[in-house]
Amino acid sequence: MAASLLLLALSSCSHEPSVPSIPKSLCWGAFTGSSVTPLLPDGDSASLKNDGRFDAFEAQSNAYCTLFVDDHAALIVSVERRNSGKGTDWNGFARTHGTPVQAGDEGFVWDRGAGAVFLCERPDLPRGPALPPSQKYVELELSADRAPTVPRTREVLTVLLKQYVQFATRELKCANK
Repeated sequence: MAASLLLLALSSCSHEPSVPSIPKSLCWGAFTGSSVTPLLPDGDSASLKNDGRFDAFEAQSNAYCTLFVDDHAALIVSVERRNSGKGTDWNGFARTHGTPVQAGDEGFVWDRGAGAVFLCERPDLPRGPALPPSQKYVELELSADRAPTVPRTREVLTVLLKQYVQFATRELKCANK
C-alpha cells in the first residue's frame, strides 16, 4: 500500500505542463504566441477571438481580444479610451493591489494582470459627441486569471505590458509619443 502511494506521488510530481498550440501572432499582432505561453494553464486546445479591430478613437472606444484554453478565457487583452489618466482612479483595483511599473504614463502589475494608462493626442480626428475633447487617454489591460501563481507570472506580465504600450502608441497613431 505504501509503495502504491509513493508511486502515485512520484508520478504526479513528474507531470509536464501541457500547454496547447497557439497562434504565432495574436491580439491584433501585439504579441507572439510564445511570449504569452508562460501565462497559460494546461489544456488540450486553444482558440482566439478578437472583438473588432484594434481601435479606441475612430470607430469605437474599446476593443477586446481573448485567448481561450479548453473553451475558458485564459488571457484577455483590452484597450479602452478614457477621460482620465495618470494620478486618477483609472483602475482602482490596479492601484490597490498592484505594484507600479514603468509602462505608459502610469502602469501597474498584480498577481494575474497588468494595466497601464497614457495620454494619446489625436489632433487628426474631429472632436464632437462621439469623441469628446476629454477622451484622450488610453487604458490597456492584460488579464490572465488562470495563470500560475508564481513570481515569473508578474515578470512576464510586466514585459508584455511594456510591449503592449509600444504597440498601442504606434497603432493608435498617438501624435505625442
